[in-house]
Amino acid sequence: MSFLLGVLVLLQGWQIPVTLQPVFKEFSVKRFRTMIRSGAESGPNFAGHYTVVEWGCGTECFQAAIVDAKTGRIYIPPTFDKNSAYSFESSWLHFRRDSNLMIACVDCRKWADRECRQRYFVWEGDHFTEISRQPRQDPHNHLSRD
Repeated sequence: MSFLLGVLVLLQGWQIPVTLQPVFKEFSVKRFRTMIRSGAESGPNFAGHYTVVEWGCGTECFQAAIVDAKTGRIYIPPTFDKNSAYSFESSWLHFRRDSNLMIACVDCRKWADRECRQRYFVWEGDHFTEISRQPRQDPHNHLSRD
């Protein structure tokens, strides 16, 4: 019986179950617009009058946008993958309203206590410039530091 079932599967060709196939409605423009709009409602949290909005997009996938609270213009956060404008690989972004510095911890999780790669970016008003600095031993200890 299992042999016959195997032959039938081969003859019909293997297909991805319908529930696993991506569908257009999962990636609608409205969804991203809604995520950004609702995140921006909380008000500025970065570099004076900007709001960093973050949301998940699956396992080990995070997306973000930066919204100018004065103009509504949307900017791309610092990215690490040239092929993915709004995604960054398992990063934890650190930022404050009273600073133009954004620290991105790469290859670690929010609950990690091990050292992870840190990248430092300065917001220039319409783009980020990466600066080179030595990472701290405790990757997330800079939250309490001025």
